[in-house]
Amino acid sequence: MSKIKDGLIFLGVALVVCGIAAVFGVVAAQDWVQRAVSNSISNAVLGRPVDWELNFQYAGTAFEQDLLRLHNLLFGVDLAICSLVAVLLLYSVWRFRRSRNTVPSQRTHNTPLEILWTVVPVAILAYIAVPSFALVYRYNVIPSSGMTLKVTGHQWYWEYQYPTEGNLDIISMILPEAKLKSQQGQQALRLFAVDNYAVLPVGTVIHIEVTGADVIHSFMVPSLGLQKYAMPGRINEIWTKIDREGDYYGQCSQLCGQNHAFMPIGIRAVSKKDFAAWVESQKQQKVSLLSAPPQEGRRSPN
Repeated sequence: MSKIKDGLIFLGVALVVCGIAAVFGVVAAQDWVQRAVSNSISNAVLGRPVDWELNFQYAGTAFEQDLLRLHNLLFGVDLAICSLVAVLLLYSVWRFRRSRNTVPSQRTHNTPLEILWTVVPVAILAYIAVPSFALVYRYNVIPSSGMTLKVTGHQWYWEYQYPTEGNLDIISMILPEAKLKSQQGQQALRLFAVDNYAVLPVGTVIHIEVTGADVIHSFMVPSLGLQKYAMPGRINEIWTKIDREGDYYGQCSQLCGQNHAFMPIGIRAVSKKDFAAWVESQKQQKVSLLSAPPQEGRRSPN
């Protein structure tokens, strides 16, 4: 009778702990707040954080979606391990309490158990390593690209160069609060909105070269799965392929000076047709600036 009671207690503890872990996992993995916001707003503001979100930002690339899947896998493994430890701990506290076991057991070794708790963690790590190494490989091996974007971090703004598009040069700085519109949607972009966006085409493999002009910066766009250090005298490489049109935002994630918090990253993903039109307009603007006569108080671009 005592063994049946012990078994029922153990089963009850296991069900309670696993139920709590399952509810916690579902709530954390399925961010209803972010899903509701993503469904109710336009594409133009999908690639930014939203109030009260619990999970990652909306994924704008297949690579970021794979990162989310890996995160959920690791999160599930973590919950399973924590649940097992919690069940064993709670049951052991009840089953082997002093009032029931006045004389503690003197057993110190259990060879099968020691082998088990050595082999199982190794198997779990091997199971985790396969998708992890696959993502590391995908992130660092750049496929054949359709265009190149060179990103240079300055104190405290970003410079975007398009060597494959006629050497266009775009300077992107934070948009001051005084220039933000009064609409709530624009107010939410405080510290994210920029004056000039890095315009990129969707459905195109983009080779991104990242470097720094003065100190170490970090080019990070969470919704696109991009993060690379911008180091002076060195060019680091990453790549992306954006799936959906819209505006995606990031920030420098490396302390780079007093205005570190005021150098956001703004990327505008457009169709290939709109991108070609944008490139042409930038070239025309560059030609007009170069051909315009110098004005008083302004030096010539040459």
